[in-house]
Amino acid sequence: MSLILSEILLSGFMIDITLRRRTHLAQSFSVVFLYWFYVFS
Repeated sequence: MSLILSEILLSGFMIDITLRRRTHLAQSFSVVFLYWFYVFS
């Protein structure tokens, strides 16, 4: 029982990490895009 619970917690933790990384990647990409737009405009 505790093994199933720990697996559920681990999978939720991994999903949380990937979601944070994806949002962080999107934020950095938008910052780079804004900088590129500012430089070449």
